Amino acid sequence: MLMESTMIEKLREERYIFNLLKHIFWAEPAKEFLRDIQNVDIIPEEDEIDRGLNLIIETVKSNNSRLDEYLNDLSLEFARLFIGPKNPPAIPYASFYLSESKTIMSDVTIDVRKMYLDAGMAVQNLYSIPDDHIGIELEFLQYLTEKTIDLFEHGQREDASRLYEMREDFLNDHMASWIPFFADKVIESTQDDFYKGAAFILKGIIKNGHF
Repeated sequence: MLMESTMIEKLREERYIFNLLKHIFWAEPAKEFLRDIQNVDIIPEEDEIDRGLNLIIETVKSNNSRLDEYLNDLSLEFARLFIGPKNPPAIPYASFYLSESKTIMSDVTIDVRKMYLDAGMAVQNLYSIPDDHIGIELEFLQYLTEKTIDLFEHGQREDASRLYEMREDFLNDHMASWIPFFADKVIESTQDDFYKGAAFILKGIIKNGHF
Protein backbone atom coordinates (compact mmCIF):
# COMPACT_ATOMS: atom_id res chain seq x y z
CA MET A 1 0.00 0.00 0.00
CA LEU A 2 2.89 2.32 0.81
CA MET A 3 4.47 1.56 -2.57
CA GLU A 4 1.20 2.43 -4.33
CA SER A 5 0.92 5.68 -2.37
CA THR A 6 4.47 6.60 -3.38
CA MET A 7 3.69 5.86 -7.04
CA ILE A 8 0.56 8.06 -6.93
CA GLU A 9 2.57 10.93 -5.46
CA LYS A 10 5.20 10.50 -8.17
CA LEU A 11 2.50 10.47 -10.86
CA ARG A 12 1.09 13.72 -9.49
CA GLU A 13 4.50 15.36 -9.88
CA GLU A 14 4.74 14.06 -13.45
CA ARG A 15 1.24 15.32 -14.21
CA TYR A 16 2.38 18.81 -13.18
CA ILE A 17 5.41 18.64 -15.50
CA PHE A 18 3.37 17.44 -18.47
CA ASN A 19 0.83 20.20 -17.89
CA LEU A 20 3.59 22.82 -17.66
CA LEU A 21 5.22 21.66 -20.88
CA LYS A 22 1.90 21.35 -22.69
CA HIS A 23 1.15 25.01 -22.02
CA ILE A 24 4.63 26.14 -23.02
CA PHE A 25 4.71 24.34 -26.37
CA TRP A 26 1.04 24.65 -27.31
CA ALA A 27 0.69 28.45 -27.43
CA GLU A 28 2.19 31.74 -26.32
CA PRO A 29 2.07 31.99 -22.51
CA ALA A 30 -0.68 33.96 -20.79
CA LYS A 31 0.13 36.47 -18.07
CA GLU A 32 -1.60 34.37 -15.40
CA PHE A 33 0.54 31.39 -16.38
CA LEU A 34 3.72 33.42 -15.82
CA ARG A 35 2.37 34.74 -12.51
CA ASP A 36 1.85 31.16 -11.36
CA ILE A 37 5.45 30.33 -12.26
CA GLN A 38 6.68 33.32 -10.25
CA ASN A 39 5.28 31.68 -7.12
CA VAL A 40 7.34 28.49 -7.62
CA ASP A 41 10.59 28.17 -5.65
CA ILE A 42 13.96 27.27 -7.13
CA ILE A 43 14.76 23.60 -6.48
CA PRO A 44 18.04 21.72 -5.90
CA GLU A 45 19.34 20.50 -9.26
CA GLU A 46 19.83 16.77 -9.66
CA ASP A 47 19.20 16.33 -13.39
CA GLU A 48 18.22 18.13 -16.60
CA ILE A 49 14.58 18.27 -15.53
CA ASP A 50 15.51 20.28 -12.44
CA ARG A 51 17.90 22.44 -14.48
CA GLY A 52 15.17 23.21 -16.99
CA LEU A 53 12.61 24.02 -14.32
CA ASN A 54 15.02 26.40 -12.61
CA LEU A 55 15.84 28.16 -15.88
CA ILE A 56 12.13 28.79 -16.47
CA ILE A 57 11.50 29.95 -12.91
CA GLU A 58 14.57 32.20 -12.79
CA THR A 59 13.91 33.93 -16.11
CA VAL A 60 10.25 34.58 -15.29
CA LYS A 61 11.15 35.97 -11.86
CA SER A 62 13.89 38.15 -13.35
CA ASN A 63 11.35 39.71 -15.75
CA ASN A 64 8.77 40.43 -13.07
CA SER A 65 9.16 44.21 -13.38
CA ARG A 66 8.50 44.08 -17.15
CA LEU A 67 6.02 41.27 -17.39
CA ASP A 68 3.90 42.72 -20.21
CA GLU A 69 6.98 43.42 -22.30
CA TYR A 70 8.35 39.95 -21.56
CA LEU A 71 5.05 38.38 -22.60
CA ASN A 72 5.40 40.12 -25.94
CA ASP A 73 8.99 38.88 -26.23
CA LEU A 74 7.87 35.32 -25.57
CA SER A 75 5.03 35.57 -28.10
CA LEU A 76 7.46 36.69 -30.79
CA GLU A 77 9.92 33.96 -29.86
CA PHE A 78 7.19 31.30 -29.85
CA ALA A 79 6.15 32.29 -33.36
CA ARG A 80 9.73 32.41 -34.61
CA LEU A 81 10.65 29.02 -33.15
CA PHE A 82 7.55 26.96 -33.89
CA ILE A 83 5.36 28.69 -36.48
CA GLY A 84 7.31 30.71 -38.97
CA PRO A 85 6.17 32.50 -41.28
CA LYS A 86 8.23 29.81 -43.00
CA ASN A 87 10.92 27.30 -42.07
CA PRO A 88 10.72 27.62 -38.27
CA PRO A 89 13.88 26.24 -36.65
CA ALA A 90 12.02 23.85 -34.30
CA ILE A 91 9.10 22.23 -36.11
CA PRO A 92 6.79 20.84 -33.37
CA TYR A 93 5.42 17.77 -35.21
CA ALA A 94 6.63 14.19 -34.75
CA SER A 95 5.98 13.33 -38.41
CA PHE A 96 8.58 15.87 -39.58
CA TYR A 97 11.29 13.96 -37.70
CA LEU A 98 10.02 10.42 -38.25
CA SER A 99 8.81 10.38 -41.87
CA GLU A 100 11.32 9.86 -44.66
CA SER A 101 9.87 12.78 -46.62
CA LYS A 102 10.10 15.17 -43.62
CA THR A 103 6.47 16.09 -44.14
CA ILE A 104 3.67 16.81 -41.69
CA MET A 105 0.49 14.68 -41.63
CA SER A 106 2.07 11.36 -42.52
CA ASP A 107 1.33 7.81 -41.34
CA VAL A 108 2.99 8.82 -38.07
CA THR A 109 0.15 11.27 -37.45
CA ILE A 110 -2.47 8.60 -38.10
CA ASP A 111 -0.73 6.12 -35.79
CA VAL A 112 -0.65 8.68 -32.98
CA ARG A 113 -4.35 9.44 -33.49
CA LYS A 114 -5.14 5.74 -33.12
CA MET A 115 -3.29 5.69 -29.80
CA TYR A 116 -5.40 8.58 -28.54
CA LEU A 117 -8.60 6.82 -29.57
CA ASP A 118 -7.50 3.52 -28.01
CA ALA A 119 -6.93 5.31 -24.72
CA GLY A 120 -10.26 7.13 -24.91
CA MET A 121 -8.88 10.67 -25.25
CA ALA A 122 -10.96 13.04 -27.36
CA VAL A 123 -8.71 15.43 -29.29
CA GLN A 124 -10.29 18.90 -29.26
CA ASN A 125 -8.53 20.11 -32.40
CA LEU A 126 -9.05 16.91 -34.39
CA TYR A 127 -8.49 17.49 -38.14
CA SER A 128 -7.53 21.17 -37.61
CA ILE A 129 -4.09 20.61 -36.06
CA PRO A 130 -2.08 17.45 -36.77
CA ASP A 131 -2.37 15.04 -33.86
CA ASP A 132 1.38 14.61 -33.53
CA HIS A 133 1.93 18.23 -32.46
CA ILE A 134 4.10 18.19 -29.34
CA GLY A 135 1.43 20.05 -27.36
CA ILE A 136 -1.17 17.35 -28.08
CA GLU A 137 1.29 14.54 -27.36
CA LEU A 138 2.07 16.15 -24.00
CA GLU A 139 -1.66 16.50 -23.37
CA PHE A 140 -1.96 12.76 -24.04
CA LEU A 141 0.72 11.98 -21.46
CA GLN A 142 -1.03 14.24 -18.99
CA TYR A 143 -4.35 12.51 -19.75
CA LEU A 144 -2.89 9.02 -19.25
CA THR A 145 -1.23 10.13 -16.02
CA GLU A 146 -4.47 11.67 -14.71
CA LYS A 147 -6.49 8.56 -15.58
CA THR A 148 -3.88 6.27 -14.02
CA ILE A 149 -3.98 8.24 -10.76
CA ASP A 150 -7.77 8.14 -10.70
CA LEU A 151 -7.91 4.39 -11.32
CA PHE A 152 -5.32 3.64 -8.63
CA GLU A 153 -7.19 5.83 -6.15
CA HIS A 154 -10.40 3.89 -6.87
CA GLY A 155 -8.71 0.51 -6.48
CA GLN A 156 -8.88 -0.39 -10.18
CA ARG A 157 -5.29 -1.60 -10.28
CA GLU A 158 -5.52 -3.72 -13.43
CA ASP A 159 -6.89 -0.85 -15.54
CA ALA A 160 -4.45 1.56 -13.92
CA SER A 161 -1.52 -0.71 -14.79
CA ARG A 162 -2.73 -0.99 -18.40
CA LEU A 163 -2.82 2.80 -18.83
CA TYR A 164 0.50 3.18 -17.06
CA GLU A 165 2.10 0.74 -19.52
CA MET A 166 0.45 2.58 -22.43
CA ARG A 167 1.93 5.82 -21.12
CA GLU A 168 5.42 4.31 -20.77
CA ASP A 169 5.26 2.79 -24.26
CA PHE A 170 4.19 6.12 -25.79
CA LEU A 171 6.94 7.97 -23.98
CA ASN A 172 9.76 5.49 -24.53
CA ASP A 173 8.89 4.11 -27.98
CA HIS A 174 7.31 7.06 -29.76
CA MET A 175 8.36 10.31 -28.10
CA ALA A 176 11.91 9.17 -27.45
CA SER A 177 12.35 8.68 -31.20
CA TRP A 178 11.89 12.37 -32.02
CA ILE A 179 11.81 14.59 -28.94
CA PRO A 180 15.63 14.72 -28.47
CA PHE A 181 16.03 16.15 -32.00
CA PHE A 182 13.25 18.68 -31.42
CA ALA A 183 14.66 19.70 -28.03
CA ASP A 184 18.15 20.18 -29.48
CA LYS A 185 16.68 22.39 -32.20
CA VAL A 186 15.04 24.58 -29.55
CA ILE A 187 18.23 24.84 -27.48
CA GLU A 188 20.35 25.66 -30.53
CA SER A 189 17.88 28.23 -31.87
CA THR A 190 16.96 30.40 -28.90
CA GLN A 191 18.69 32.58 -26.33
CA ASP A 192 15.57 32.72 -24.17
CA ASP A 193 15.84 30.61 -21.02
CA PHE A 194 12.06 30.11 -20.92
CA TYR A 195 12.02 27.91 -24.03
CA LYS A 196 15.55 26.63 -23.48
CA GLY A 197 14.53 25.45 -20.00
CA ALA A 198 11.47 23.66 -21.38
CA ALA A 199 13.69 21.88 -23.91
CA PHE A 200 16.06 20.73 -21.14
CA ILE A 201 13.07 19.26 -19.28
CA LEU A 202 12.09 17.33 -22.41
CA LYS A 203 15.62 16.02 -22.82
CA GLY A 204 15.71 14.99 -19.17
CA ILE A 205 12.46 13.06 -19.43
CA ILE A 206 13.65 11.13 -22.47
CA LYS A 207 17.16 10.54 -21.09
CA ASN A 208 15.72 9.01 -17.92
CA GLY A 209 13.29 6.85 -19.90
CA HIS A 210 10.78 7.97 -17.27
CA PHE A 211 10.74 10.41 -14.38
